[in-house]
Amino acid sequence: MLDVLLRWAWIRRRTSAQDIEDFRNGQPLQVVGFTKSIGGAAVASVGRGKQIARTRQGYLRLAVGEAPVWGDRRGGRSATLQSPFGLKLTGEKVPMAPKFERYELVTADGTYDVAVPKKDAELVRYVFGPAQN
Repeated sequence: MLDVLLRWAWIRRRTSAQDIEDFRNGQPLQVVGFTKSIGGAAVASVGRGKQIARTRQGYLRLAVGEAPVWGDRRGGRSATLQSPFGLKLTGEKVPMAPKFERYELVTADGTYDVAVPKKDAELVRYVFGPAQN
């Protein structure tokens, strides 16, 4: 929403380099995103006894010296992510969100899916680093 207001006012959005510099200087940042698995799967019934994991909207709170935290937008679920981290672009599209990229996030506790805006992907890659093969 903030980006929309900035565009209407002809103000440019901050760059990824500025976000990374702010992160390095200790400013906590939040990145919106989607997940099916961080904090546990939320399932939806699709009939005939079948269930699928539902995509949930939320945010990643990123701060130097603190473990990243995922929080669902509607509350109820949150998870502190434990290092070491690895991040790998999956190439899968995010339904109804063409400006997002889907990643596989590897943590000490397991492997999760996360989709973040393409404009914030450089910051997320900086924080989590590449996946180890």
